[in-house]
Formats: sequence, C-alpha cells, structure tokens
Amino acid sequence: MYVGKVFTFRLLWHFARRNLIRTFLIALVACVLYKIVGWRWMGISFIPVATIGTAVAFYVGFKNNQAYDRLWEARKLWGSITNTSRSFAAMLIAVVPDKSIQKEFIYRHISWVHILRLQLRKTITWATSKEHLHQTFLSEKHELEQFDAGVKKIFTDAGKLEYFDMLNKRSNIANHVLKKQIHELGQLKKKGVIDDFEHSDLVKQITQLIDYQGGCERIKSTPLYRQYSLFSRVFVVLFIALLPFGLMNEMDKTGEYGVWLTIPFSMLISWVFYTMEQIGEFSENPFDNAINDVPLSAICTTIETDVKEFLGDDNVPQKAAPVDDVLL
Repeated sequence: MYVGKVFTFRLLWHFARRNLIRTFLIALVACVLYKIVGWRWMGISFIPVATIGTAVAFYVGFKNNQAYDRLWEARKLWGSITNTSRSFAAMLIAVVPDKSIQKEFIYRHISWVHILRLQLRKTITWATSKEHLHQTFLSEKHELEQFDAGVKKIFTDAGKLEYFDMLNKRSNIANHVLKKQIHELGQLKKKGVIDDFEHSDLVKQITQLIDYQGGCERIKSTPLYRQYSLFSRVFVVLFIALLPFGLMNEMDKTGEYGVWLTIPFSMLISWVFYTMEQIGEFSENPFDNAINDVPLSAICTTIETDVKEFLGDDNVPQKAAPVDDVLL
C-alpha cells in the first residue's frame, strides 16, 4: 500500500512510460503526415472522438468502482481478522490457566495468519496485470519467498515443524490449521480445562476466522468479470489511437505551428485515460503484493505483536515500516 503524500516523477514515469511513448509516436507520425506530407484528410472532426472519450470515461469509471469495492472489502476482511485474533487470544488467556497451552494455541494462530497471507499472495493466471508494472516496481527490492519455503519457515519459527510434514501436501494449509484449533479446543473441553460455554465462545471465534478466510479466498479466486475488465482496455486504447487525428484540425487553427501542439496534448489526455484504466486493473486483485494492495505483511505483523504481548512473550516483532513509501 502506497502511503506517501505525493507520487514522485519516477513512480509516475514507471507506470506511464509505455503509454506515453506509444502516444508520442502515433501523434508524431500523424502530425508529420498532416503537416509535412500534406495529408490533410487525416484530420477528422473532434466530435466523434470526444463522444467516444465520454463513453470510455463512464465505462472505466464503472470498472474502477467495482475494483475499489474488491479492494475495500479485502481490507475490511483483514480488519475483522485482526479484531477477532485479539478477541480469541484475550479470551483464551482468560479461561485457560496453563501458560504452555496458551502459547500452543496462540503460536498456532500466528502460523495460520502468516500461512493465509502466503496463500493469498500466490499468483494465479487472471489475477495479475499482464504488464506486471505494479509488481516489477517492487521486485527490485522485495521478493516473495517460495510458498513451500515460506510455510516451512512459519512452522519452524513456531517450533512446530512436524505440522509442515503433516500439512505440506494439503491444498489449503490454513484451513487445516483452523481445524486443528477447533480439535484442540474440543480436547480441552473433554479434559475439563474449559466448560461448555467457554468452549462454545472460543469455537465461535474460530468459525468467524473461517468465514473471513473464505471471504478473502472468494475475492482471490473470482476475477472481476472479463467483459468489464478486458473491454475497458480495448476501448481506452481505441480512444488513444484516434485522439491525435481528432486534435490536429483544432490545433492547426491556433497558428502556423499549432498542429504540433497535438503531440503534447495527446500525451496528456492519453495519460489521464490510461491511468484511470490502470488503477482499476491494478486494484482488481488486492492480494497481489503490489504497490496499491492490502498490506498483508504489515497487518500480520500487527496481529503477531498484539497477541504475543497478551501472552507476555518477549519475542515481539517490530512494527512494519514503509520502504520507499510502500507498506507491504
């Protein structure tokens, strides 16, 4: 998640450079043919171009609204995971007097949080822009661990490497960790460590986490419907390609060299439309570990810090800090 107050020129250029170069070349060729070669017929009326631009703006706006809803829902789900994690840890510590049992449950919960983070960041075919611009900007400094290596490290840090050997081949490891939590709560009830009401309340906390995990997986596994995602880019590219030809006649009226103003104005207008389209595309999958996505690593660190402090553990991680104004 980008947390800076301004976008630097380097960042803007990173996202805009391909579109600006293409637009510059199209506008340059159009102006040369129009002004130097004398193909004045290439200058079309701006009215149809403006009409297409208006329609494209509405279409892209709708796509962006849907993409923002996905992004905001993802952030709310992780906010709920944070709150429920605190409630579960506080309730468990209050009703289970044995410190070793408390640590067992809480460390297993921390493992679940980090495993879910890794699962959601797995790359799937549709979920990432084919240009990968929003990821390549960060890939120079931040590389995700391989999933298996990351899960193994999580279980190693929790002192439960045997879980890795047992769950490594499962399709949804995080789901099985929550199942283990419910199973162990049942064992505590049978042993009389917790009563029926305490068991019921703690299991409700776990089932809420299962619901939140399912909500995140729904966003991850279901793309923004292709008719809105794909045609948005087609319409924007069509508008940008027509734009210089619609501007030439208008710019030529401003003076002898006015037609050359077509180039900078085409670049400016195309940058606005292309950036709007990019925003929707890059927000479609909020778990892409990219510059504008939900900062899963920071949220997981916050959860780990909070529940370990409840436990009185000294091994508390430092709060995640932005790197180059980006919080991952």
